[in-house]
Amino acid sequence: MIAQANITKESLRLLTELKNSNIRFAHWKGNNHLLEALVGKTDIELLIFPDDQHTFESAMAKLGFKKLKSQPWNVYPMVEDWIGFDYETGTLLHLHTHYALVVAIRYGLYLSLPWIKEFFTLLKTDELTGWPIPVPALEATILFIRIWTKVKNKPQAEADLLHEKHNEVVDLLNKAQPQDFEYVCEKLKLKLPDNLDDRLERIVRQGDLTEVKYLSRYFYQQIAATQERSQVYSSFRFLLYKYYLKSAKSYSKFSKPLKLKKTMHNGGKVIALIGSDGSGKSTLSNDITKWLTFKIDTHYFYMGKKPFIRSYDQLHFSKADVIASKNKLSRLLKKLAGDFYHVMMIKQKADMLHTARELSREGSIIICDRFPQKDILGINDGPRLQRKKLNWSSQVEMRLYNKVTEEGVDLVFRLLVAPEVAFKRKPEHNFAMIQQKCNNINKITFRNSKVIDLDASKPYDQVLLEVKRQIWKHL
Repeated sequence: MIAQANITKESLRLLTELKNSNIRFAHWKGNNHLLEALVGKTDIELLIFPDDQHTFESAMAKLGFKKLKSQPWNVYPMVEDWIGFDYETGTLLHLHTHYALVVAIRYGLYLSLPWIKEFFTLLKTDELTGWPIPVPALEATILFIRIWTKVKNKPQAEADLLHEKHNEVVDLLNKAQPQDFEYVCEKLKLKLPDNLDDRLERIVRQGDLTEVKYLSRYFYQQIAATQERSQVYSSFRFLLYKYYLKSAKSYSKFSKPLKLKKTMHNGGKVIALIGSDGSGKSTLSNDITKWLTFKIDTHYFYMGKKPFIRSYDQLHFSKADVIASKNKLSRLLKKLAGDFYHVMMIKQKADMLHTARELSREGSIIICDRFPQKDILGINDGPRLQRKKLNWSSQVEMRLYNKVTEEGVDLVFRLLVAPEVAFKRKPEHNFAMIQQKCNNINKITFRNSKVIDLDASKPYDQVLLEVKRQIWKHL
């Protein structure tokens, strides 16, 4: 009986489409977490028979799944990434899709297992989900090999790795008999160790990690020669990316945000959320950033009074920190800057938009909390100097506002909220000011952007879900 109440409708659609398309597929590893994968809490580890790749890609197009692109240090042969969206819950489903039995290690290191044909003769149907999965003895054998690839390449973490996988090993061994291993190993042309029954018994009954280590090394050594890259090349690539990432993370806060997660195959988007105080724009911006960062490279750009960039919980250096803070030095610098202060702020926002556009062209998604506009002066993130006597500063300010608004963003969510609702959410604010900001929102135009109006007076969960649905529609 399929546990339909416990999984997303989108995962059911996926399963149905794969079966109806006569695609040979299986959830090939980590099946102790299969239910979690089908509700979007972890990856769906999908193995597709290589001859069915074209049919699978057609099924993805039909379902509306979108292809992702891995960063160079996470690229492995015959492995792709697709992402789907569950309309009912707003959950993202990540398909870690293999067309070969490739065991990823890290930074491009991998092990290739030569049993793709044999694998598809050793499947069963999972009773809870209806998904095809490997028989327990096959999954356990592959798990042993996967464990040793990790231990071998990170010996200092051996104890932690063995403890981490112990429960998964025991769970699979409780579902298999020694004769099942004999049958599987005969199919895979693997030798069995002496006293296999006793070794399996000690793992299950005594939690013997030395036996887990022994069996992992024993099976791994029989197939290690199938690695497709020379050890010298793999080691060089491993070290290159390891130290690149270590150094890049340390200096990236002074430059363009570092892309760490997967990017959209057909390009990213710059998305802005605008609204009055109490409309929920900052809360939504943060929650949407967290939601997308599950698998997609996403960065948070704050475009308010004190603009800054936050990327993977790291705040980037902002010139606004120097002059827009509340300490004595900042107040003095702001006073000395005079009107030029407002020019500096819009200049920083223009630079941030340029960075956002660069990242989106590379497949990243940028979430802008607020966005400059030039329709309303002196409020709602509009120009500050245009009501004064026109001078050099006010002219430069307007030039920069024109530049930002002309370039625009891809998608603007205009959050419309009743002043009474907004004031209830922000009672510490001035009601007349909130009322004015709420009225102004309808007057703001974004001629070069797709604008979506949302009723932000609704319960927050409903608004968040609608924002997710609209973002998915426009990705």
